[in-house]
Amino acid sequence: MKVVLIEDNPSARRSFLELLNEYCPNVDFVGEATNVAEGVALITASKPDLVFLDIEMPDGTGFDVLRKLPEINFQVIFASSHEKYALRAIKFSALDYLLKPIDPEELVEAIKKAKSEFDHHKTPQRVQTLIDNIDEQSTEPTRLVLKDKYGIQIVFVKDIIHLEASGSYTKFFIHKQDSLLVSKGLKEYENMLSSQQFFRCHQSHLVNLDYLLRYDKREGDYLVLKDKSKIPLATRKKEILLKLINDLN
Repeated sequence: MKVVLIEDNPSARRSFLELLNEYCPNVDFVGEATNVAEGVALITASKPDLVFLDIEMPDGTGFDVLRKLPEINFQVIFASSHEKYALRAIKFSALDYLLKPIDPEELVEAIKKAKSEFDHHKTPQRVQTLIDNIDEQSTEPTRLVLKDKYGIQIVFVKDIIHLEASGSYTKFFIHKQDSLLVSKGLKEYENMLSSQQFFRCHQSHLVNLDYLLRYDKREGDYLVLKDKSKIPLATRKKEILLKLINDLN
């Protein structure tokens, strides 16, 4: 794979190149850039297969680099030293990222993953979802990229009714759409959606409280959602739920 690095910090660039030379000898490093303008020019000229992209730069962000390109026909791996909203948006878009300082094993794994996904040509959809989420006038991403065995699907967070754990997989139930089985655990989506009115009511269930119809305790504690599904409510979660409902009101 032809690889380029867009990073404004000189020591971070040196460190990255050292790791690349030592742990990833099979990649072809074709250039580096230090800001948005140089990055756009480098990508346009070198046509890389994989771009390592810093998020914060002197003249803008890594997202600005992607906005300025007429097309995205390469894999993207973001690099940042800050775990904050930008990385949440990247997670929502199913794009890869590395936290600085970069761990060698994580670098090798990220490149391996990028190689395996290169032929699927799904990156443009993920990047567009990322840009849409970043451009929303909100601190919360509104779109989520879900990958199943058939490909990827972009869904609006507000349309997700509930999620159910299925071993190491998660089943999504979505308004007016077929359910999706995704190869990530429920805990990961709980972390991503926890601030958007999603509630872990049971070990195996995460519900969107916007779809909550009622709490029923006649035949054991369970929640009835607007799609008529019945979701068990763990005893230890009852008081938390009642407080959340009261706060919503």
